[in-house]
Amino acid sequence: MTEALDRIEASRTRLRLAMMPPPAPAPGSTPPRSESLLRRLGALPLLNAVIESVTAWWSHHPMRPVAHIANEASNAVVKPIAQRNPWSLMLVAGVAGAGLAWTRPWRWIFRSALFAGLVPQLVARVASSLPIESWMSMVGASMSQRRPARAAQAEAPPG
Repeated sequence: MTEALDRIEASRTRLRLAMMPPPAPAPGSTPPRSESLLRRLGALPLLNAVIESVTAWWSHHPMRPVAHIANEASNAVVKPIAQRNPWSLMLVAGVAGAGLAWTRPWRWIFRSALFAGLVPQLVARVASSLPIESWMSMVGASMSQRRPARAAQAEAPPG
């Protein structure tokens, strides 16, 4: 019986250790540059809402599975070529980049069609992240600006 209790207690200890947050970095060590930049950008409330909106938009985008499969397929094809002939791969990439710059395919896409799913979601996410007090102050300010104009029109003599 005590052997079973010892195993349960050891299991609980391992679970507690696994659920603990990772240790904070030492004061002298610096985090990787990209990680600190991402954290700094995520700390900005408006930019964080934009990043979350774009991420949510892409997670539901119909081209996401296609891009994922294309990424896996290109890795399977390109990785062996890059290991055998890195210079030829760089030459092909340069030619492909020059071809894209010359043909400018991004101009073929209608901007309204490109951003049709992104802009409404972005505006809704940013609006929902703002505190209600800021919305109330904006509405109150716009209403107070309109009242004097209407009062002046009402007081003006006709004719």
